[in-house]
Amino acid sequence: MLVDDQQLFREGVKSLLKEHSEVEVVAEAADGQRALDLASQEAPDVILLDLKMPGMDGMECCRRLKEQSPSARIVILTVSRELSSIVEAMKSGASGYLTKDTPSEKVVETVVRVYREGNLLEPLLADRLLDEFVTFSAKNEENPETAMFASLSPRETQILKLVAGGMPNKLIASELKISEHTVRNHISNIFQKLQVNNRTEATVLAMKQGLV
Repeated sequence: MLVDDQQLFREGVKSLLKEHSEVEVVAEAADGQRALDLASQEAPDVILLDLKMPGMDGMECCRRLKEQSPSARIVILTVSRELSSIVEAMKSGASGYLTKDTPSEKVVETVVRVYREGNLLEPLLADRLLDEFVTFSAKNEENPETAMFASLSPRETQILKLVAGGMPNKLIASELKISEHTVRNHISNIFQKLQVNNRTEATVLAMKQGLV
């Protein structure tokens, strides 16, 4: 589903996505409320969402979409490269973040990869995010989250690093030579110990602690 208040932009992205055999555009919306209504009706797997829209902004729309359709993968597609926007989008449940100057083939690749694998950040933005969080952690050694990370076992810490790197459960299981069921159990324990609800929130905390 495409969510952007500019019809011409939506038409361009739709034409681009139609060229990929795995992708079908099932709905378009020009504002947040319409996006919520259509997501409920059409159940899209991936939602491309702008942040700047009339009425409900993209961040609020992202949060409400995740509450309403938790299995949907949301990719922010916007003009902003501000670190605060990237962090807020991840906290709101976004699985990916692209800027509107991203090459067209990268947009299509991101839609497919997010659907298949989960979280994905444009490398440039991911590097900025990581640098900022590592710097933040170095300046704030008495972070209250430190105790939560100290409660993780070595295996849980290892799996968290792979999760934060965007690796799906199947590849984590192959990498560590354990079953996917075991991976899921570890991830469930990690979420509980870190008091988070999803992989995105766990990734943000891992970055803040400088684990990745």
